[in-house]
Amino acid sequence: MTKGLIFDIQRFSVNDGPGIRTTVFFKGCGLRCAWCHNPESIASYQQLSVDSTRCDGCKRCFDYVKGYGIEMINGKAVIDTNIHDRTLDLVHVCPQGCFSVVGEEKSVDEVVSVIMKDWDYYAESGGGVTFSGGEALNQWGFIEPLARILKEKGLHLTLDISGYDPAGILTKTLGLIDLYLLDVKASSDDIYHKYVGQTLNPEGMLKILASAHKPVILRVPLIADVNDDSRLFDYLAQLNLAYDNIIETNLLPYHTLRKKQQFRLLNEREFFTVADQDRKNFWKNEIIRRQIRHVIMENELLSQ
Repeated sequence: MTKGLIFDIQRFSVNDGPGIRTTVFFKGCGLRCAWCHNPESIASYQQLSVDSTRCDGCKRCFDYVKGYGIEMINGKAVIDTNIHDRTLDLVHVCPQGCFSVVGEEKSVDEVVSVIMKDWDYYAESGGGVTFSGGEALNQWGFIEPLARILKEKGLHLTLDISGYDPAGILTKTLGLIDLYLLDVKASSDDIYHKYVGQTLNPEGMLKILASAHKPVILRVPLIADVNDDSRLFDYLAQLNLAYDNIIETNLLPYHTLRKKQQFRLLNEREFFTVADQDRKNFWKNEIIRRQIRHVIMENELLSQ
């Protein structure tokens, strides 16, 4: 039986679609966003993760690999995750729990079991399940039978998509998905190439979803001096005028929250300026001036 590679199942999620939801995060992504907040989602395989704060210098990991890719510095083990990205045995070697595996293979039944624990909350709040990532489209072969079971149980299903679908999988999802969360990361190909690593086509996806009468929420990461100039807001206004199936636009200001674990980074990660209130007011005014409908930023409704 096919299994899905999942790096997190987040219960009681309220930011990934209507109501109270369970969000299933799938591993594997074809993009390399410089601002990615979940870089552990990029690799399409299980990865070793390291929490060096737990290390007591016992050297068992060092001895296990005979010093290859691990150094003892100031009484602590320093692991080269580029070398030991897949040395998953280290999880069982360390008595202090310094190592863990990012990504777990789960069956459809296992995921259904987790999801159905919160049935009452979905029913009361109008919630359901969201498939996210990484890029959930990459594991549609697993999601499809999972989605069929969940639909039979009457659950609302949302799919979070990046706008990158070279295999043309989106059309296969239309019979099962109720709502789509679609990323708009930039307004021009040059920004996509420089900071994302691919050319995306959110409008191509919007055309498919509009033809199928599927509602869409746009998600827009805003990074000061990278993608937040007037061209982006012009583009959002254009999309809202052209596609009446866009029911909401979420502006997502960049933040610098970092995870304490270390793992091999597959993207050229950068850290950008966090927008101050003046910058956020500029974004707000750009939205209001263009009369873009139903835009939300940090739980504030900017326009009806």
